[in-house]
Amino acid sequence: MNWQSKARIQNVIAALPASDAIYYAVQRAVGSLRPGRTNPLEWFEAAAQLVEWIESAGRTVGGASFLEVGTGRQLNMPLALWLAGAGRTATVDLNSYLSSALVLESADYVRRNRDEVARQFGALGETPEFRERLSALASFKGDLAGLMRLASVEYLSPADAARLPFADDTFDFHVSHAVFEHIPGEDIYRILIEARRVLKDDGLLLHVIDPSDHFAHDDQSITAINFLRFDEREWARLAGNRFMFHNRLRACQYLEIFERAGVRVLRRAESVDEPSLRALGEGFPVSDEFGAFGHEALAVRSLNLMGTFAGGGGGDAEGGDGVR
Repeated sequence: MNWQSKARIQNVIAALPASDAIYYAVQRAVGSLRPGRTNPLEWFEAAAQLVEWIESAGRTVGGASFLEVGTGRQLNMPLALWLAGAGRTATVDLNSYLSSALVLESADYVRRNRDEVARQFGALGETPEFRERLSALASFKGDLAGLMRLASVEYLSPADAARLPFADDTFDFHVSHAVFEHIPGEDIYRILIEARRVLKDDGLLLHVIDPSDHFAHDDQSITAINFLRFDEREWARLAGNRFMFHNRLRACQYLEIFERAGVRVLRRAESVDEPSLRALGEGFPVSDEFGAFGHEALAVRSLNLMGTFAGGGGGDAEGGDGVR
């Protein structure tokens, strides 16, 4: 669908009473959430990458506690972390979007594709511990509450990730997947400050961020930087609804927010969108708000960060392909 048509539909629905329920029903009927289209592998692949990064830092997932920011409609990240050995995952969301139907469809996908799921985790997917948990998930029969008990998942919503009910020093890891781009920059800062409180002294933050124009995921006629040609006021008018809010921050701006919050980045991976880079080289116009950024900074389409609040020596940041 053309991105402008999609944005107009979203704006109309967002203005209606019971808009959340209506938007979900539309997505289930004709959108990306149609029955039979549920595929959790993107999240499983991302989780496998996070596990590799955790192990590269000399830490282990086995028995660890995770806090996920931004649950969304499914539990794919908590389920993937449990398969990898997590002891407990608390997942929080400001909006109560979690869908029992979608979660159970993901579990059914695992049931039908367990070998493909295991391959996402490489060598870890061949271990007896992983295979035992995979078998338990594949054979699960029950409701959403039962599945969360099986995978040691606690869901809190509505919950502000900047003001959480957890005690100090509760979690080993603070994670998110394609969430921070939907949160205003100052709110990200507040979330990170709260992360410092709820993480253990040696806790790690691992966040997968997608700075690209999300309309470009479906509309192949535009680039991943299409939204950068509009100023803030115009973009808010076109697509400022809560279903498609994007802060449009560039990768370097996320780094500044993390550093201002006291996060020491241990590892970084980012990828540049080549079509966007070519478009910029050919004169693609960007709003004055983004005029100070170089072409590569504008064209970054994925950013993955691992950091800590702990002092001492750190790892080296690295470029290359991101998780997404």
